[in-house]
Amino acid sequence: HFSGEHVLDHVGGKGLGGTFTNRRDRFPKDTKQYLHHEKVEANSKRSRVARFKNPIVAVKEVAATAIKKAYTKTIVSFQSTGATNISGVNNLLSARLYSSTKSRGIGQNKRLWGIEQNEARDLYLSTYWGVDNTDHMIKNCGIRHITWKYWHAPYLHAKAMGVIAAYDMYNECCDGLLDPSWKVEKKDRMSFCIFRQTLGQQMLEYDPRKRCYPGDDQMRVCTQQHKKRRASSKSSSADAFVDDGLSVSNVKKARASERICETLDELNSHLMSFDRGTNSKACEVCGKKTLWKCVKCNKYICAPSGRNWKEGCMVNFHNISFFGLTRSDNADVHKKKTCDWTPPTQSLISRNKRRIRSFCEDIDKEKNGAGNDNDSEDEDERD
Repeated sequence: HFSGEHVLDHVGGKGLGGTFTNRRDRFPKDTKQYLHHEKVEANSKRSRVARFKNPIVAVKEVAATAIKKAYTKTIVSFQSTGATNISGVNNLLSARLYSSTKSRGIGQNKRLWGIEQNEARDLYLSTYWGVDNTDHMIKNCGIRHITWKYWHAPYLHAKAMGVIAAYDMYNECCDGLLDPSWKVEKKDRMSFCIFRQTLGQQMLEYDPRKRCYPGDDQMRVCTQQHKKRRASSKSSSADAFVDDGLSVSNVKKARASERICETLDELNSHLMSFDRGTNSKACEVCGKKTLWKCVKCNKYICAPSGRNWKEGCMVNFHNISFFGLTRSDNADVHKKKTCDWTPPTQSLISRNKRRIRSFCEDIDKEKNGAGNDNDSEDEDERD
């Protein structure tokens, strides 16, 4: 794929690596004069001679910043008869001229010959087949239609890539490395064609009213139902809390979840994600109608108006002491109906706080005890 310097900076800043084709009009600053960029004929003597010289290499090391990691950008001449160069980030340890062996045919008709090579060109040519394979599989998916609505094209393309990723996950599960009971021999596995047909059949037969996946409750067939028959989609938090009511295991899982904030930085990240919507829903803490929503938790919570911070719904929801008292906790933790929930009284909040504190002390003691046991084992090993 053709790329530019902005993509290299983005990929490298995240600590990743990549190899790309560099366009003739997208060279890094002040490097164009040193690299092959003019369109020439295939039989050009100059380009043929360049194939047997060391590749032209430009390297730039970028230091780490507060938000980006350190990375190294490179651009290497392709050493072919075309005006092609290879750009990359965090992808090469060296770049030099060497020869590799190519072969064609079998038996007595097999012939061998040498070809000029360098690390960048070898890496590019040995991995580019993955892009061709993906393009071929996207074409085989057949998820496309002719329309004036141009924005459908990237959506359908992404959908086809999702199907390919699902098939790759299927093969990974069939390898048996994740779970030996999942192992399926290659001869017994579904082909890509059969996999797409099975996937399509499952999608057609699925009824959103089962509400097995997030977002099912927003489908038209669900919104047309009577409100008493509606139920929210199954959430991951409901599956996380297996025990009924407040318990040590549930508190331990709550402390490990993204909702509970133990530092001001974590709380600040939640507060910065608050967004004002257009449809009001009941607050998770006080039950009043509100337009504000914590995007990270995907829950509606009251935001302070003006200088009125007395209710403190935003802080209470993310506090471990309030765990088990919210609307969603009534269904996820206590396994009760949300419609039966009532805002907690001050005495209930105080009693819940004392229980949570005792659970947290037990969890900390257990953690410290395990740490001391590990230290004693290490000392015994040293002795």
